[in-house]
Amino acid sequence: MTIDLTQIILAVITLIFGLLVKYVIPNLKAKTTSDQMAMIRAAVKTVVYGVEQVYKSKPGKEKKQMVLEELAKQGYIVDANNVEESISYLIEEAVKELNLDQGEHINS
Repeated sequence: MTIDLTQIILAVITLIFGLLVKYVIPNLKAKTTSDQMAMIRAAVKTVVYGVEQVYKSKPGKEKKQMVLEELAKQGYIVDANNVEESISYLIEEAVKELNLDQGEHINS
């Protein structure tokens, strides 16, 4: 008497692929998004610091526009309103951090 293991093997393979799709792939996507966000945050911070260094006397709105233009040159294109809003928050965060850094250097 022989036992046909084909159906059992197919069931195990299906289960493995199901688990991969449900758990592993979403985690990989989330990691990539997290890494991309870290890169965007670093680029925003660098550009904000650079614009502030070079164009210190210009009004904030002009400097923000310069930051957005420089980010676009670097390939960080802003298309959707919610993405632009997120970039705006990152710019504001970097400016606050810059102001804190400058305040600490002045007080030192």
